[in-house]
Amino acid sequence: MIFLDTNVIYNLLFETKFSAAARRFIENNNELATSSNVINELISISIRNLCEERYNTRNYSSFRRFVAQNGYDPFEKDLDAIFQFLENSDLCLLPIDEDANHWREIMQRYRLLPCDSLIVSTCISNGVKQIATFDRDFLRVDQLEVIDLNK
Repeated sequence: MIFLDTNVIYNLLFETKFSAAARRFIENNNELATSSNVINELISISIRNLCEERYNTRNYSSFRRFVAQNGYDPFEKDLDAIFQFLENSDLCLLPIDEDANHWREIMQRYRLLPCDSLIVSTCISNGVKQIATFDRDFLRVDQLEVIDLNK
């Protein structure tokens, strides 16, 4: 089983310079997994980027104000695309590691951001040995084999 990092799914769903690599990888691999924190991060990043692009929200405060005033209706088609991908794919949704001390240990040991440390601890607790990503930070983690999609 290979864990999909947020950026792989993002680049699959939104056209970027990495989209072709993300598509190719997902089309050629069938035992793929992710977790709810990745889906949360995917939605947050997607909506924030779209809001900046479409409505010129330049910082987190203006983004929050926009959502508070307008809700998610301006992004309904985008959210539909994300959830349709999740429903139509064979992605296995893994339970996250609930051990906060484990997250902290991984965060400090490998110098990872909190979201990435939760991904690593989730992989470890579910016996996942590989992660597909465009993020080189995971290369510091000796417990995971990184499938570097930048190549």
